[in-house]
Amino acid sequence: MEPGDPEFKRKRKALDSKRALYRVNHISWWKEELPSVEEYEIARRNLDACGWRVDYIVSHCCPSSVMDIISGGTYQRDHLTDFLDEINERCAFDYWFFGHYHDNRAIMRKYILLYEQIVELEF
Repeated sequence: MEPGDPEFKRKRKALDSKRALYRVNHISWWKEELPSVEEYEIARRNLDACGWRVDYIVSHCCPSSVMDIISGGTYQRDHLTDFLDEINERCAFDYWFFGHYHDNRAIMRKYILLYEQIVELEF
């Protein structure tokens, strides 16, 4: 949803009345937050270089499949969470740390959602 859209106020009112989840570009998110095609390719090359094996993954969002567990399928997937799903499927890792969802809990043992915690990692 864009503030410049002539239907913006009507759409927002309709979504608010349904208590729907939504984001507004340049207010509650910025589409420039999402990586470019080139940045996705750099990430793949870096993972190729280490054989798709790392100890930890640290990201703001989590893979789409994990997001679906957290939200019961109500949060909307995007290119980034789908890319993180690709990493989840291809990469061997011990733990994945992420935030974004304002909660503290472990999901399926190796996905660690952090909000009000600090975790010291050993290297």
